[in-house]
Amino acid sequence: MMLWLVACEQAPLPAPPSASVWLSERQAASGAEVELHAPEGSTVAGSTNLVVEPSAADTWKLTGADGSYIVTVSEPGGGTPSRLFFDIGVKGPTGGPMDDLQAPPPPPPPIWPWVVAGGILAAATAAGAVWAIRRYTPPPPPPRQLPPHEVARRAWNLLRERTDLDAPAIASEMSVIFRTWIDAAWGLPATQRTRREILDSLAGMLTAAELESARRLLSATDLVKFAERSQHANLFEQLDQDFQSLVKPVRRV
Repeated sequence: MMLWLVACEQAPLPAPPSASVWLSERQAASGAEVELHAPEGSTVAGSTNLVVEPSAADTWKLTGADGSYIVTVSEPGGGTPSRLFFDIGVKGPTGGPMDDLQAPPPPPPPIWPWVVAGGILAAATAAGAVWAIRRYTPPPPPPRQLPPHEVARRAWNLLRERTDLDAPAIASEMSVIFRTWIDAAWGLPATQRTRREILDSLAGMLTAAELESARRLLSATDLVKFAERSQHANLFEQLDQDFQSLVKPVRRV
């Protein structure tokens, strides 16, 4: 006799934002800034291509290219983070406040007790088999954790090989990869700081030439935006040279 046990599990939708967390607008015009209001001390994380800059004690400025974005806010008191959806220059797939949707009711419990009993028996048998295998099989060695500069270089090389992105999108992703490397290598929250704050923090660690390379990488989006289309190839070559010269093993004192 064969017993079938079917498990259906749905991931819950994110909780709606608290009354203390709100956006100045959900549908912003192209190039507009969206203000995020949250309690002081909150942690704000944005999706790719979204620039998050604090502008006051309880206010953050959100900017980005045309598209749909998600921003996650963790309030200082703890609890479930709030996720807010908004669009800049487009009518995004969210169609409005998706974060206000509630999770559907859970499915009804099984109606066949013998199916449950059979599932328990099968689970116990499987657990015993797994225990026996693990008991007599030596554990595999832990995976080698790549250093920050190798992680950044792999991401950089994959980005340079992509052909589905235009020049501004590539420049934006370059800045994100460089900021993420600064986070991991120098211990600076570069993804949450402005360009000027990052350069001020690195001033005592890099030479003048290295600081200039870092400034170009952090300003890649603006450089591409104001450069002529014919100059993009040379600009990306310069940014690649800057990246290769800066992103290397770092020993923090």
